[in-house]
Parts: sequence; C-alpha cells; structure tokens
Amino acid sequence: MNEELLQRDLINNPEKIGKWDFRNIGSTTLSALKNAGIIPKKDYKDFERRKPDGIITSKKEVIAIIENKDISKFKTAKQKEEALQQGLDVAQILNAKIVIVTDTIDTIWVNAFNGEEILDEKGRPLLTNFNPKNQDLEKLIEQIIDSIDKNNSQLKEPRLKDPTRLAKSVWQDLWMAAGATPENCLYTFVELFIFKYLSDLSVLKSHTNYDFIMAMFENESEDEVLEYYAKTVRHTQGRK
Repeated sequence: MNEELLQRDLINNPEKIGKWDFRNIGSTTLSALKNAGIIPKKDYKDFERRKPDGIITSKKEVIAIIENKDISKFKTAKQKEEALQQGLDVAQILNAKIVIVTDTIDTIWVNAFNGEEILDEKGRPLLTNFNPKNQDLEKLIEQIIDSIDKNNSQLKEPRLKDPTRLAKSVWQDLWMAAGATPENCLYTFVELFIFKYLSDLSVLKSHTNYDFIMAMFENESEDEVLEYYAKTVRHTQGRK
C-alpha cells in the first residue's frame, strides 16, 4: 500500500469539499489509488505510474484532477499549456469531468471532455481560484458538472428544478418494494429525504452519511446495510 496514503490516513479519512472526497497527494500513482479502492480497478496502461497532485472523487467516480504548480513554473503560455495537458491526460484516462491547474494564485479550469477552458456565464474564462476551504467551491463544481459536456464548456445559469417527478418516482418505488400502507410509505419517504438532506449539508458524520451507506453495498449484504442504518444512522438522526 502507498506510504503517502497510509501516513496521512487518506484512504478512509480524506479531506472534504462539500459532499466529495478530496485528496491532496502528489506521491501516489494511479496504480496505488486503484489498489486502495479510491479509483476504479481497471488497467490504466501506460498511465499506471502517473501521479496526480490532487483528486476529487465521489465513491470511486473521479470528478476532477488537480495539477499544482510552482508560481515560477506557471508564468508563460507554454508552461501553462504543458501543465494543462499533463492534467488532461490523466483526467481523460480516469473519465474525470474537470481539470484544475493552479499555482494558488492563478487557476485554469478545463473541460476534460474536450480540453477547452471553462467559461463563466458571460463567456469569459473562469477565474475563481481553487481553494478547498472555500465554502462556495462545492456549488461552483456542481454548476460546472451540470453545464459542461463534449459540446459545451460555458457555465449555464442555475435553474430551479421541479422535484415533482422524482418524488412521485421514489414514492412508487417505495410502495412497490415494501408493499406497505400509504402511511408507512410516506414515513419512509420523509425519513430518506431527511437522511439525504442532512448528508448533503454535512451535518451527519462520515460514517453515518448517505455516501458511506451506499458504499457499504460493495462489501456488505442488503440485510447488513439495513441493520447498520437502523441501529446506527437512524439513532444518530434522531438526535439531530
């Protein structure tokens, strides 16, 4: 197992950017990240020994790759292009969505789908500095994910989403799966809604939040996950 991951306890206790896991690394190869279960286990071919400076993930899905550069080596257009390409190569092999190249003063945000620089809503290069402690960073990354694809690299204005269709779908799934009365289905629906809401707000601790429970299904049976939720998570929610 990689020494950096073990010494800094980055396997089970990474830093957080909102709901996502953030690991500021630099000495860890893709092979080591794979073996630690941080990224998908597949053959990364010639990229196995590449070492990204940072990585943002959701479970094993890679959201963004970060390249950290010294200020002295991030001045010229050529230096910036080389740094961008370095991050883009890794991002594309990992199916990441975003490449972030920064020297802590200047930051370049890149659409990993097509290699284009990400633009703000007015068509200007996105200039927000990458700072993991910025409380607005999660919202920005969410906006980027909702906006970009292989044909678009410009941020779209945030739009209100009507939850009616999703609510009806979840309600019907609960009713069909449980075979319970409408009242009990409603109780379950409200409980799941509150559980996800508290998780997204980072109110629940890491071992009791939504992402942790979903990750348990990789190694535990449905009955074991349900028992853990009932005895641990539900008890925690009751104290909030």
